[in-house]
Amino acid sequence: MTHYISKDGSLDHWEYIEEDTFGPDGVIYDCSDWRDPRIVYREELGEFWMFLAARVKAGHSQTGCVGLCVSKDLKTWEYREPVYYPERFNGACECPDVFRMGDWYYLIFSSYTNLFGNYYVKCRVGERQWQIPKNHRLDGRAFYAAKTAGTEDVRYLFGWNPTKEENLFGFWPDGLCAKDYRTWDWGGSMVIHQLGQQPDGDLKLALPKAKREAFTDLVENSFLPVTDGWHLEENRYSAQTSNRQQMMLMQPLPESFYIKTEIQMEDAFQAGVILQTDQTMKEGYYIYLEPERKRLVYRSWLRMSEEGGKTFPYDVELEAPVRIAGDGRYELEIIAEGSAATAYVNGETALSFRMYDYSRRNLGLFSFGKAEFKNIIMKKRSE
Repeated sequence: MTHYISKDGSLDHWEYIEEDTFGPDGVIYDCSDWRDPRIVYREELGEFWMFLAARVKAGHSQTGCVGLCVSKDLKTWEYREPVYYPERFNGACECPDVFRMGDWYYLIFSSYTNLFGNYYVKCRVGERQWQIPKNHRLDGRAFYAAKTAGTEDVRYLFGWNPTKEENLFGFWPDGLCAKDYRTWDWGGSMVIHQLGQQPDGDLKLALPKAKREAFTDLVENSFLPVTDGWHLEENRYSAQTSNRQQMMLMQPLPESFYIKTEIQMEDAFQAGVILQTDQTMKEGYYIYLEPERKRLVYRSWLRMSEEGGKTFPYDVELEAPVRIAGDGRYELEIIAEGSAATAYVNGETALSFRMYDYSRRNLGLFSFGKAEFKNIIMKKRSE
Protein backbone atom coordinates (compact mmCIF):
# COMPACT_ATOMS: atom_id res chain seq x y z
CA MET A 1 0.00 0.00 0.00
CA THR A 2 1.51 3.34 -1.03
CA HIS A 3 0.70 6.98 -0.32
CA TYR A 4 1.00 9.88 -2.76
CA ILE A 5 0.08 13.55 -2.28
CA SER A 6 -0.77 16.15 -4.93
CA LYS A 7 -0.44 19.78 -3.80
CA ASP A 8 -0.84 21.82 -6.99
CA GLY A 9 -4.55 21.23 -7.52
CA SER A 10 -4.03 19.72 -10.97
CA LEU A 11 -3.80 16.06 -9.91
CA ASP A 12 -1.02 15.77 -12.53
CA HIS A 13 1.93 15.90 -10.13
CA TRP A 14 2.25 13.56 -7.15
CA GLU A 15 4.74 13.24 -4.31
CA TYR A 16 5.53 9.73 -3.07
CA ILE A 17 5.46 9.42 0.74
CA GLU A 18 7.82 6.46 1.05
CA GLU A 19 7.59 6.04 4.83
CA ASP A 20 3.84 5.35 4.58
CA THR A 21 4.32 2.27 2.39
CA PHE A 22 3.34 -1.05 3.96
CA GLY A 23 2.41 -4.52 2.76
CA PRO A 24 0.75 -7.63 4.18
CA ASP A 25 2.11 -8.86 7.50
CA GLY A 26 2.77 -12.44 6.41
CA VAL A 27 1.02 -13.68 9.56
CA ILE A 28 -2.69 -12.98 9.08
CA TYR A 29 -2.33 -12.07 5.41
CA ASP A 30 -0.46 -13.80 2.61
CA CYS A 31 2.12 -11.75 0.71
CA SER A 32 0.37 -12.08 -2.66
CA ASP A 33 -2.53 -9.59 -2.91
CA TRP A 34 -2.74 -6.25 -1.12
CA ARG A 35 -4.58 -3.45 -2.94
CA ASP A 36 -7.79 -1.47 -3.60
CA PRO A 37 -8.04 0.40 -0.25
CA ARG A 38 -11.31 1.90 0.94
CA ILE A 39 -10.91 4.04 4.08
CA VAL A 40 -13.82 4.84 6.38
CA TYR A 41 -13.65 6.97 9.53
CA ARG A 42 -15.36 5.29 12.50
CA GLU A 43 -16.27 8.38 14.51
CA GLU A 44 -17.59 6.43 17.50
CA LEU A 45 -14.20 4.68 17.80
CA GLY A 46 -11.97 7.53 16.70
CA GLU A 47 -10.39 5.18 14.16
CA PHE A 48 -9.81 4.95 10.43
CA TRP A 49 -10.70 1.54 9.01
CA MET A 50 -9.04 0.48 5.77
CA PHE A 51 -10.83 -2.27 3.86
CA LEU A 52 -8.66 -3.85 1.17
CA ALA A 53 -8.37 -6.73 -1.28
CA ALA A 54 -6.25 -9.42 0.34
CA ARG A 55 -5.64 -13.13 0.86
CA VAL A 56 -5.44 -14.97 4.16
CA LYS A 57 -2.32 -16.97 4.97
CA ALA A 58 -3.71 -20.51 5.04
CA GLY A 59 -2.96 -24.06 3.94
CA HIS A 60 -5.48 -24.15 1.08
CA SER A 61 -6.19 -22.04 -2.00
CA GLN A 62 -9.59 -20.49 -1.16
CA THR A 63 -8.05 -17.58 0.71
CA GLY A 64 -9.60 -14.49 -0.92
CA CYS A 65 -10.88 -12.01 1.66
CA VAL A 66 -11.64 -8.40 2.47
CA GLY A 67 -8.80 -7.46 4.79
CA LEU A 68 -8.82 -4.83 7.53
CA CYS A 69 -6.21 -2.44 8.91
CA VAL A 70 -6.95 0.19 11.58
CA SER A 71 -5.24 3.51 12.31
CA LYS A 72 -5.66 6.52 14.60
CA ASP A 73 -3.57 8.88 12.46
CA LEU A 74 -3.52 7.49 8.88
CA LYS A 75 0.21 6.84 9.34
CA THR A 76 0.54 3.78 11.54
CA TRP A 77 -1.69 0.83 10.70
CA GLU A 78 -2.60 -2.18 12.83
CA TYR A 79 -3.40 -5.47 11.11
CA ARG A 80 -6.76 -6.95 12.08
CA GLU A 81 -8.55 -10.17 11.16
CA PRO A 82 -10.42 -10.04 7.82
CA VAL A 83 -13.78 -8.33 7.71
CA TYR A 84 -15.03 -11.05 5.37
CA TYR A 85 -13.38 -14.39 4.67
CA PRO A 86 -15.80 -16.95 3.16
CA GLU A 87 -13.11 -19.49 2.12
CA ARG A 88 -14.69 -19.48 -1.31
CA PHE A 89 -12.48 -17.43 -3.62
CA ASN A 90 -9.10 -18.39 -5.04
CA GLY A 91 -8.18 -14.73 -5.56
CA ALA A 92 -8.50 -11.56 -3.51
CA CYS A 93 -11.93 -10.00 -2.98
CA GLU A 94 -11.25 -6.94 -5.11
CA CYS A 95 -12.44 -3.32 -4.95
CA PRO A 96 -14.16 -3.66 -1.54
CA ASP A 97 -16.65 -0.99 -0.54
CA VAL A 98 -18.76 -0.63 2.59
CA PHE A 99 -21.72 1.62 3.29
CA ARG A 100 -24.86 1.93 5.37
CA MET A 101 -28.35 2.18 3.91
CA GLY A 102 -31.24 2.36 6.35
CA ASP A 103 -30.95 -0.38 8.97
CA TRP A 104 -28.31 -2.35 7.09
CA TYR A 105 -24.59 -2.31 6.44
CA TYR A 106 -23.40 -3.63 3.08
CA LEU A 107 -20.02 -4.95 1.96
CA ILE A 108 -19.48 -5.07 -1.81
CA PHE A 109 -16.53 -6.67 -3.59
CA SER A 110 -15.54 -8.21 -6.93
CA SER A 111 -14.01 -11.57 -7.78
CA TYR A 112 -12.88 -13.21 -11.02
CA THR A 113 -12.46 -16.66 -9.47
CA ASN A 114 -15.28 -19.12 -8.75
CA LEU A 115 -17.85 -16.96 -10.59
CA PHE A 116 -16.81 -13.70 -12.25
CA GLY A 117 -18.72 -10.71 -10.95
CA ASN A 118 -19.66 -8.36 -8.13
CA TYR A 119 -20.88 -9.74 -4.83
CA TYR A 120 -22.24 -8.36 -1.61
CA VAL A 121 -23.15 -9.41 1.90
CA LYS A 122 -25.31 -7.56 4.41
CA CYS A 123 -25.40 -7.07 8.17
CA ARG A 124 -28.19 -5.51 10.20
CA VAL A 125 -27.12 -2.47 12.24
CA GLY A 126 -26.30 -3.63 15.78
CA GLU A 127 -25.38 -7.16 14.71
CA ARG A 128 -21.95 -8.60 13.86
CA GLN A 129 -22.63 -11.48 11.46
CA TRP A 130 -22.66 -11.01 7.68
CA GLN A 131 -25.65 -12.52 5.92
CA ILE A 132 -25.61 -13.87 2.36
CA PRO A 133 -28.59 -12.43 0.40
CA LYS A 134 -30.87 -14.55 -1.76
CA ASN A 135 -29.01 -13.24 -4.81
CA HIS A 136 -25.61 -12.05 -3.64
CA ARG A 137 -24.36 -11.20 -7.14
CA LEU A 138 -24.96 -7.72 -8.56
CA ASP A 139 -25.66 -7.65 -12.32
CA GLY A 140 -23.92 -10.43 -14.31
CA ARG A 141 -20.70 -11.44 -16.07
CA ALA A 142 -20.49 -8.19 -18.05
CA PHE A 143 -20.16 -5.93 -14.99
CA TYR A 144 -17.10 -5.69 -12.75
CA ALA A 145 -14.96 -3.67 -10.31
CA ALA A 146 -18.00 -1.84 -8.94
CA LYS A 147 -17.83 0.82 -6.22
CA THR A 148 -20.54 3.03 -4.74
CA ALA A 149 -21.14 6.73 -4.14
CA GLY A 150 -24.09 8.80 -3.05
CA THR A 151 -25.83 10.75 -0.32
CA GLU A 152 -28.21 9.87 2.49
CA ASP A 153 -31.06 9.90 -0.03
CA VAL A 154 -29.65 8.04 -3.03
CA ARG A 155 -26.73 5.74 -3.76
CA TYR A 156 -25.26 4.50 -7.03
CA LEU A 157 -23.23 1.46 -8.00
CA PHE A 158 -20.77 2.01 -10.85
CA GLY A 159 -18.52 -0.49 -12.61
CA TRP A 160 -17.48 -1.45 -16.13
CA ASN A 161 -19.14 -3.36 -18.93
CA PRO A 162 -16.13 -5.06 -20.59
CA THR A 163 -15.30 -4.61 -24.24
CA LYS A 164 -14.25 -7.39 -26.65
CA GLU A 165 -11.38 -5.65 -28.44
CA GLU A 166 -8.24 -7.53 -27.32
CA ASN A 167 -7.31 -11.18 -27.66
CA LEU A 168 -5.71 -11.18 -24.22
CA PHE A 169 -5.44 -14.95 -23.80
CA GLY A 170 -5.42 -16.17 -27.41
CA PHE A 171 -8.90 -17.70 -27.16
CA TRP A 172 -10.49 -16.06 -30.20
CA PRO A 173 -11.59 -18.58 -32.85
CA ASP A 174 -9.50 -18.48 -36.03
CA GLY A 175 -11.09 -17.35 -39.27
CA LEU A 176 -14.07 -15.56 -37.69
CA CYS A 177 -14.43 -11.81 -37.78
CA ALA A 178 -17.57 -11.73 -35.61
CA LYS A 179 -16.84 -9.76 -32.46
CA ASP A 180 -19.67 -11.34 -30.48
CA TYR A 181 -17.65 -14.58 -30.50
CA ARG A 182 -14.76 -12.92 -28.71
CA THR A 183 -13.69 -13.12 -25.07
CA TRP A 184 -14.19 -10.31 -22.57
CA ASP A 185 -11.49 -7.66 -22.00
CA TRP A 186 -10.25 -6.38 -18.67
CA GLY A 187 -12.07 -3.03 -18.63
CA GLY A 188 -14.68 -1.27 -20.71
CA SER A 189 -17.53 1.25 -20.53
CA MET A 190 -18.87 2.66 -17.28
CA VAL A 191 -22.29 1.41 -16.18
CA ILE A 192 -24.20 3.11 -13.35
CA HIS A 193 -27.03 1.48 -11.40
CA GLN A 194 -29.17 3.08 -8.72
CA LEU A 195 -29.21 1.03 -5.53
CA GLY A 196 -32.39 0.34 -3.59
CA GLN A 197 -33.55 -2.04 -0.86
CA GLN A 198 -36.01 -4.89 -0.72
CA PRO A 199 -38.10 -5.23 2.47
CA ASP A 200 -35.73 -8.00 3.63
CA GLY A 201 -32.67 -5.77 3.22
CA ASP A 202 -31.47 -7.31 -0.05
CA LEU A 203 -30.24 -4.80 -2.62
CA LYS A 204 -31.95 -4.07 -5.91
CA LEU A 205 -30.64 -2.38 -9.04
CA ALA A 206 -32.62 0.19 -11.01
CA LEU A 207 -31.99 2.44 -13.98
CA PRO A 208 -31.05 5.92 -12.67
CA LYS A 209 -33.69 8.54 -13.40
CA ALA A 210 -31.16 10.87 -15.04
CA LYS A 211 -30.13 8.16 -17.50
CA ARG A 212 -33.74 7.49 -18.46
CA GLU A 213 -34.49 11.19 -18.87
CA ALA A 214 -31.53 11.65 -21.23
CA PHE A 215 -33.67 9.95 -23.90
CA THR A 216 -36.29 12.53 -24.78
CA ASP A 217 -37.52 11.90 -28.33
CA LEU A 218 -40.30 9.35 -28.71
CA VAL A 219 -39.95 6.89 -31.60
CA GLU A 220 -43.25 5.84 -33.16
CA ASN A 221 -44.09 2.16 -32.85
CA SER A 222 -44.83 -0.05 -35.84
CA PHE A 223 -45.87 -3.71 -35.77
CA LEU A 224 -45.47 -6.47 -38.33
CA PRO A 225 -46.36 -10.00 -37.16
CA VAL A 226 -43.77 -12.48 -38.46
CA THR A 227 -45.70 -15.54 -37.25
CA ASP A 228 -49.34 -16.27 -36.56
CA GLY A 229 -50.79 -16.15 -33.07
CA TRP A 230 -50.82 -12.41 -32.39
CA HIS A 231 -53.81 -10.34 -31.32
CA LEU A 232 -53.33 -6.58 -31.54
CA GLU A 233 -55.32 -3.97 -29.64
CA GLU A 234 -54.50 -0.38 -28.80
CA ASN A 235 -51.14 -0.43 -26.98
CA ARG A 236 -51.64 -4.12 -26.15
CA TYR A 237 -50.13 -7.00 -28.13
CA SER A 238 -50.93 -10.56 -27.13
CA ALA A 239 -49.18 -13.78 -28.14
CA GLN A 240 -52.09 -16.19 -27.84
CA THR A 241 -50.68 -19.60 -28.74
CA SER A 242 -49.41 -21.88 -25.98
CA ASN A 243 -47.43 -24.50 -27.86
CA ARG A 244 -45.07 -22.52 -30.12
CA GLN A 245 -43.04 -19.36 -30.45
CA GLN A 246 -44.59 -16.15 -31.78
CA MET A 247 -42.50 -13.30 -33.21
CA MET A 248 -43.22 -9.68 -34.07
CA LEU A 249 -41.06 -7.16 -35.97
CA MET A 250 -41.15 -3.52 -34.89
CA GLN A 251 -39.49 -0.26 -35.95
CA PRO A 252 -35.74 0.36 -36.50
CA LEU A 253 -33.56 1.02 -33.46
CA PRO A 254 -31.53 4.24 -33.13
CA GLU A 255 -27.81 3.95 -32.36
CA SER A 256 -28.56 4.73 -28.72
CA PHE A 257 -32.01 4.07 -27.29
CA TYR A 258 -34.27 3.49 -24.31
CA ILE A 259 -37.01 0.85 -24.41
CA LYS A 260 -39.69 -0.01 -21.89
CA THR A 261 -42.47 -2.59 -22.03
CA GLU A 262 -44.71 -4.38 -19.58
CA ILE A 263 -44.88 -8.15 -20.05
CA GLN A 264 -47.71 -10.20 -18.61
CA MET A 265 -46.44 -13.77 -18.46
CA GLU A 266 -49.35 -16.16 -18.80
CA ASP A 267 -48.18 -19.69 -19.64
CA ALA A 268 -45.10 -18.55 -21.59
CA PHE A 269 -41.85 -20.34 -20.84
CA GLN A 270 -39.91 -17.42 -22.35
CA ALA A 271 -40.94 -13.92 -23.40
CA GLY A 272 -39.04 -10.76 -24.18
CA VAL A 273 -37.55 -8.56 -26.88
CA ILE A 274 -35.14 -9.06 -29.76
CA LEU A 275 -32.65 -6.28 -30.47
CA GLN A 276 -31.05 -5.65 -33.87
CA THR A 277 -33.12 -8.19 -35.81
CA ASP A 278 -34.92 -8.23 -39.18
CA GLN A 279 -37.91 -10.00 -40.72
CA THR A 280 -36.04 -13.32 -41.00
CA MET A 281 -35.46 -13.34 -37.22
CA LYS A 282 -32.22 -15.16 -37.98
CA GLU A 283 -29.94 -12.75 -36.14
CA GLY A 284 -30.36 -10.47 -33.17
CA TYR A 285 -29.93 -10.28 -29.43
CA TYR A 286 -32.65 -11.87 -27.31
CA ILE A 287 -33.40 -10.42 -23.87
CA TYR A 288 -36.08 -12.45 -22.15
CA LEU A 289 -37.63 -13.65 -18.92
CA GLU A 290 -37.82 -17.28 -17.83
CA PRO A 291 -40.08 -17.26 -14.74
CA GLU A 292 -39.84 -21.02 -14.18
CA ARG A 293 -36.08 -20.66 -13.86
CA LYS A 294 -36.34 -17.31 -12.06
CA ARG A 295 -33.97 -15.51 -14.39
CA LEU A 296 -33.42 -12.81 -16.99
CA VAL A 297 -31.43 -14.13 -19.96
CA TYR A 298 -29.31 -12.68 -22.78
CA ARG A 299 -28.86 -14.83 -25.89
CA SER A 300 -26.96 -13.56 -28.93
CA TRP A 301 -27.39 -14.37 -32.61
CA LEU A 302 -24.58 -16.92 -32.26
CA ARG A 303 -27.05 -19.35 -30.75
CA MET A 304 -29.17 -19.10 -33.88
CA SER A 305 -26.27 -20.03 -36.19
CA GLU A 306 -25.18 -23.56 -36.99
CA GLU A 307 -21.62 -23.00 -35.76
CA GLY A 308 -22.64 -21.26 -32.54
CA GLY A 309 -25.37 -23.72 -31.73
CA LYS A 310 -22.94 -26.64 -31.98
CA THR A 311 -19.80 -25.23 -30.44
CA PHE A 312 -20.70 -23.32 -27.28
CA PRO A 313 -19.70 -25.36 -24.20
CA TYR A 314 -22.41 -23.79 -22.02
CA ASP A 315 -26.17 -23.26 -22.17
CA VAL A 316 -26.57 -19.58 -21.30
CA GLU A 317 -24.41 -16.64 -22.34
CA LEU A 318 -25.55 -14.19 -19.65
CA GLU A 319 -28.17 -14.38 -16.92
CA ALA A 320 -29.32 -12.68 -13.73
CA PRO A 321 -31.80 -13.96 -11.11
CA VAL A 322 -35.20 -12.27 -10.85
CA ARG A 323 -37.79 -12.30 -8.10
CA ILE A 324 -40.98 -13.88 -9.32
CA ALA A 325 -43.88 -11.44 -9.59
CA GLY A 326 -46.99 -12.77 -7.89
CA ASP A 327 -49.23 -11.33 -10.60
CA GLY A 328 -46.96 -12.47 -13.44
CA ARG A 329 -46.35 -8.89 -14.56
CA TYR A 330 -42.83 -7.63 -15.31
CA GLU A 331 -41.54 -4.24 -16.41
CA LEU A 332 -38.57 -4.58 -18.76
CA GLU A 333 -36.36 -1.56 -19.47
CA ILE A 334 -33.34 -1.55 -21.78
CA ILE A 335 -30.86 1.25 -22.32
CA ALA A 336 -28.21 1.01 -25.06
CA GLU A 337 -25.39 3.36 -26.03
CA GLY A 338 -23.52 1.97 -29.01
CA SER A 339 -22.54 -1.63 -28.32
CA ALA A 340 -22.97 -1.36 -24.54
CA ALA A 341 -26.41 -2.07 -23.07
CA THR A 342 -28.16 -2.98 -19.82
CA ALA A 343 -31.56 -4.52 -19.16
CA TYR A 344 -33.58 -3.94 -15.98
CA VAL A 345 -36.55 -5.88 -14.60
CA ASN A 346 -39.01 -4.30 -12.15
CA GLY A 347 -36.35 -1.86 -10.96
CA GLU A 348 -34.74 -4.77 -9.10
CA THR A 349 -32.54 -6.80 -11.45
CA ALA A 350 -29.90 -5.59 -13.93
CA LEU A 351 -28.07 -7.45 -16.68
CA SER A 352 -25.37 -5.72 -18.74
CA PHE A 353 -24.36 -7.01 -22.16
CA ARG A 354 -22.75 -6.12 -25.50
CA MET A 355 -24.00 -6.04 -29.11
CA TYR A 356 -21.13 -5.86 -31.59
CA ASP A 357 -21.99 -7.53 -34.86
CA TYR A 358 -25.41 -6.04 -35.62
CA SER A 359 -26.68 -2.47 -35.32
CA ARG A 360 -29.18 -0.08 -36.91
CA ARG A 361 -31.66 -2.91 -37.34
CA ASN A 362 -35.07 -3.47 -35.79
CA LEU A 363 -36.72 -4.19 -32.49
CA GLY A 364 -38.70 -7.40 -32.18
CA LEU A 365 -40.98 -9.14 -29.69
CA PHE A 366 -41.21 -12.85 -29.04
CA SER A 367 -42.98 -15.26 -26.74
CA PHE A 368 -42.69 -19.03 -26.41
CA GLY A 369 -46.24 -19.55 -25.14
CA LYS A 370 -48.88 -17.03 -24.11
CA ALA A 371 -47.84 -13.54 -23.03
CA GLU A 372 -49.01 -9.96 -23.39
CA PHE A 373 -46.88 -6.90 -24.16
CA LYS A 374 -48.28 -3.45 -23.45
CA ASN A 375 -47.26 0.19 -23.01
CA ILE A 376 -44.27 -0.26 -25.33
CA ILE A 377 -42.10 2.86 -25.43
CA MET A 378 -38.97 3.57 -27.46
CA LYS A 379 -37.02 6.82 -27.09
CA LYS A 380 -33.82 8.25 -28.51
CA ARG A 381 -31.59 11.19 -27.65
CA SER A 382 -32.56 14.57 -29.03
CA GLU A 383 -30.77 15.28 -32.32
